[in-house]
Amino acid sequence: MKAVNYERPGGPDLLQIEEVPKPTVNSNEIMIQVAATGLNIYDAWLRQGILLYQFDHDSYLGCECSGKVLAVGSHVRKFKEGDEVCAVLELGGGYAEFVVVPAVDALRIPSGVSLVEAAALPEALRLTDFALSAVKNVTSGKTILIHGTAGGIDFIAIQYVKHIGCKVFAAAGTEEKLRICKLLGAEVCINYEKEDFCKRVKAETGETGVDIILDVSGKDHFQKNMDCLAKGGSIVVSGYKISSWVDVDLSSLMKKDTSIKGVDLRTIDILNESDQLWSDVEAKFWPLIEDGHIKPIIGKIFSFTEAAKAHRALEEGCIPGKLLLVPKEDDVV
Repeated sequence: MKAVNYERPGGPDLLQIEEVPKPTVNSNEIMIQVAATGLNIYDAWLRQGILLYQFDHDSYLGCECSGKVLAVGSHVRKFKEGDEVCAVLELGGGYAEFVVVPAVDALRIPSGVSLVEAAALPEALRLTDFALSAVKNVTSGKTILIHGTAGGIDFIAIQYVKHIGCKVFAAAGTEEKLRICKLLGAEVCINYEKEDFCKRVKAETGETGVDIILDVSGKDHFQKNMDCLAKGGSIVVSGYKISSWVDVDLSSLMKKDTSIKGVDLRTIDILNESDQLWSDVEAKFWPLIEDGHIKPIIGKIFSFTEAAKAHRALEEGCIPGKLLLVPKEDDVV
């Protein structure tokens, strides 16, 4: 089979297509013929050699995918050949024509979502659910500021909290990203390259601040987040740089009785909560997706032959929406 891999850590141009053995299925696994795989910043960090995760170097990149079930293990009852699924890939492998995954890590694709588009769902939904579950007061009438790179997680989060009745503030670095945020339901859209988001939030809330802040941007916003957070509010940080040091006025933590939570997909896996969380994601989000309240926002689809170009776009963060990689040239749009 064909797979995208790299011989040594380095830049995007090291990515290349190679012929590798097709995987085999164990008793509790399914084999997926990959239709698309979602690109995540972890992929770029792994390729660069600056992040060590669960993958061996010989493993292929890609921690989420969608596709058709090609084979099922002898103990699997959940799926049959031909089922259309999306899956989280704890050990990677999405940058290939075929991948084997434990059946518990896959779900049938919700109705109304295409086979290729479904690759944008697994990681964004898992992280959104895990991040917001860390906050007890995400309820109707609350105000929430969502920072982001507009790469998928923040778009999903905006749609979800808007659906449950929150007032949404969105902060991003380009007008195009904010345009999409507004279309998805954000009432207040702030370009932090042009104005101070903290001052704008205070002005819009009568100096009270917002109840919740979800920061998936990895920017150095922490102290400003504290300044525009309401008393008793919560901050969830799920985006970060490889080195993310910030200076914080600790007195503001105590004065505002702030709750702070930091999460990412590695945290989920390390805590060994991924199986239950994946089931929770299906119960919470599939009805909303099928009813049209939440939809994946696709930025661009690249072919395997464009893997280097896709990684450059991933690192630059210049394309709003989820970036996907597909084995078939016919699926590129």
